[in-house]
Amino acid sequence: MNEIRPYEPAVLEAKWQDHWEKTRAFEVADDLPREQCYYILEMFPYPSGNLHMGHVRNYSIGDAVARYKRMRGFHVLHPMGWDSFGLPAEQAAIERGIHPKTWTYQNIAYMRSQLKRMGFSYAWSREFATSDPGYAEREQAIFLDLVEKGLVYRKSSLVNWSTGLNTVLANEQVIDGLCWRTGMPVIQKELPQWFLRTTHYAEELLSGTVALKGSWPDAVLSQQRNWIGKSEGAEITFAIDGHPGRTLTVFTTRPDTIYGVTFVSIAPEHALLDDLVPAAHMAQVEAFRTATRAVSEHERIGDEAEKKGVFTGIQLVNPINGAKVPLWAANFVLLEYGTGAVMAVPAHDTRDFAFATAYDLPVIQVIAPPAGPAPTLTEAFTEPGIMVASGRFDGQESTAAKRLITEQLASQGQGRATITYRLRDWGISRQRYWGNPIPFVYGEASGVVAMRKQDLPVTLPMDVVFDGIGNPLENHPTWKTTAADGSPLTVRTNTGKEPARRETDTMDTFMESSWYFARYTCADASAPLDPKHVDHWLPVDLYIGGIEHAVLHLLYARFFQKALCDLGYSTVREPFKRLLCQGMVCMESYTREPIDGKKQCFYPDEVDVIKDDKGKVVSAVLKADGQPVTVGRVVKMSKSLRNTVDPQGLIDQFGADTARLFTLFAAPPELDLEWKESGVIGAHRFLKRLWTMVQEQKDRLAAVTAFSGQAKDATGPDQAVVRKVHATVKRATHAMEKDFSFNTTIAACMELTNELKPESLSPAVLKLGLTTLIRLLSPMVPHITHELWQDLGDGRELLTVGWPTFDEAQIATDDFEYPIQVNGKVRGRITLSAGLSGAALEQAVADSAEVKAVSEGKTVRKLIVVPRKVINLVLG
Repeated sequence: MNEIRPYEPAVLEAKWQDHWEKTRAFEVADDLPREQCYYILEMFPYPSGNLHMGHVRNYSIGDAVARYKRMRGFHVLHPMGWDSFGLPAEQAAIERGIHPKTWTYQNIAYMRSQLKRMGFSYAWSREFATSDPGYAEREQAIFLDLVEKGLVYRKSSLVNWSTGLNTVLANEQVIDGLCWRTGMPVIQKELPQWFLRTTHYAEELLSGTVALKGSWPDAVLSQQRNWIGKSEGAEITFAIDGHPGRTLTVFTTRPDTIYGVTFVSIAPEHALLDDLVPAAHMAQVEAFRTATRAVSEHERIGDEAEKKGVFTGIQLVNPINGAKVPLWAANFVLLEYGTGAVMAVPAHDTRDFAFATAYDLPVIQVIAPPAGPAPTLTEAFTEPGIMVASGRFDGQESTAAKRLITEQLASQGQGRATITYRLRDWGISRQRYWGNPIPFVYGEASGVVAMRKQDLPVTLPMDVVFDGIGNPLENHPTWKTTAADGSPLTVRTNTGKEPARRETDTMDTFMESSWYFARYTCADASAPLDPKHVDHWLPVDLYIGGIEHAVLHLLYARFFQKALCDLGYSTVREPFKRLLCQGMVCMESYTREPIDGKKQCFYPDEVDVIKDDKGKVVSAVLKADGQPVTVGRVVKMSKSLRNTVDPQGLIDQFGADTARLFTLFAAPPELDLEWKESGVIGAHRFLKRLWTMVQEQKDRLAAVTAFSGQAKDATGPDQAVVRKVHATVKRATHAMEKDFSFNTTIAACMELTNELKPESLSPAVLKLGLTTLIRLLSPMVPHITHELWQDLGDGRELLTVGWPTFDEAQIATDDFEYPIQVNGKVRGRITLSAGLSGAALEQAVADSAEVKAVSEGKTVRKLIVVPRKVINLVLG
């Protein structure tokens, strides 16, 4: 009887992690043929201090793919780093009195240890944090390259101001009028800002979504297309009545409705209003401007937002018919969209109809349904139709009239066909300390001046006060005006040196995550990027991360990669070949509604739960007082709801392999995963079962060569297991190649495990089954499989063995067991030669004792035989 070693995850996992680190097992060379290489990347984490279950799932998926691809013969680049600039570090400085840099790098050290404890196969030699001086300096250099290319500019603009963070947010960072990070309201504020010309690539970004179809989730591509928002239409010029030579240009997608214009809407911030609004109306317009700026963009243009406006006192002239129409400042018109003004046709636009109804403005129908008389409008008619009340265009189809009317206006010099995009340039200025400084200075006389590359890097001062009031860099007494050597900061101009001060805004942290994937390919390069290495590895073969970044990081990264190409750093214009958006980790929440109305949330370990026979939590009480708490629905784990599980506790109790196996088995990668303690226990039980089986058999199998013959040469249980081994490898391989369905692969392995009964199998076939199991499971649970592989005495290291292969011929049996259905119900089974078909098969069925037994005493009205599937009998 073999001595059964106990399964001690902490011991054996530490052993193999130390071995992989010492042998640099996961480093990869850069000079191998690209077709033999594979670049896999998970979105790198913000170093908040602890891994959460979302991290564990994301990185377990990525690591399983990386290990699988290595087993398939690929040279895999699988790096890791830290998205380490950001506001939480400053909030920690304010709340805890610790410097952001100290807090950040302490967190990095701890989280790195957690990742290593999970056994993830990262090329740690390429690790960096985006707040590292080297990365920050190279990003500043790229920024200056963008300036030289004309892709950076500065202007005063209305911006999204987070009332919780006291900083600017990009449009993509405002969710339903609230800050994406804090949930606090966002208002409009006018500030001088730095912008990147994302709109320069609008059409390429849009067309790229077509090329990515099939390799990116449709939901992500749809969100990006909607965000880019291409609109084909016309710019139309309206003369301003009483102001000869002055005009206002509007953009419209419906030039066919121009005869129905009853007013024009303009953004309250539009500069035209400053000098043309009559004195009698200026107070109202200014009050409306002030009120509009006090709310977020979402509150202005959201579907549920109230449509508000004020008459400006200005009249415009419709260029198609000479009619005078009033100009209204409206909250739903934004200065940055189109021309900042739109022609309003209430009869054919839902928003204009609501506005006209609210302010008692005329509604003139100029498009009628294709059939029947024009109805009395109780709502806007927005479909194509037949032109009416439209002069010489009456009776024409409105779709065709779009082009004809545009051509007429163009011939008059009052319009042109054009295209606009909803996408706007990316405002990157942030009024905070812990970010990458923008490399510009302001000369006392010369104004805004870009720094020279030889004067980089611009580094952050360490002696900063964090009191939550304003921008710490702006408030610093000397940093703005002091050079790196301590001398007064100056700027060199054509007339000599002049005093200067630094830009105190820092870059949006999405800048850092917009090119980090390229830096991994050449992490030791002295230049920002090495084009040779970038082009060798990009695009990333598989990128893994949350769908919540569809129009944040993912769109920015696509833009940035195109810009990098135009700067000469690459020729690969799309950064990510395939995108996998993993599902969320979800769990019940436990709450109470106290008398004061403020919801209390409790962690899972603070409550005792009662479950039904299916393991679902049906009720719970608080351990502290024994009183009930409300069990909420299963939702994404979040700190705010406290429905989180500490991965470290899970790893300490069960081991990293159990944590990995559970997250990979509980659901397909792209679907949400419901946390269940029973699932964790089940995963651990399976690993212990596999461990015990190998420990019991290792001496018996140590000197045995695994069976490598044909299934037909084996007999009885051996033959069945040989066929099952090949079928399992086939199923697992197809699951991994199609969509990385680890749950399917693991399920197939569990089924094979059930077939491995040592007492009834020959040693050679048993060893075939066990070694196949270990190889198939090794991408998911690498520590236990490496140990068990060693126990079975193969002599080679599991990393070098590769993924098992299958033989289709080995799966098919010589016989096939047919179910016999009688009037739709299975009444028996019959085993026949798999080679029988046609009349011979039907005769064999009719002559069989099994069929005669189930049809005894009755008439066989119909016999249907589906080869290798089923026998159907209809009896009378």
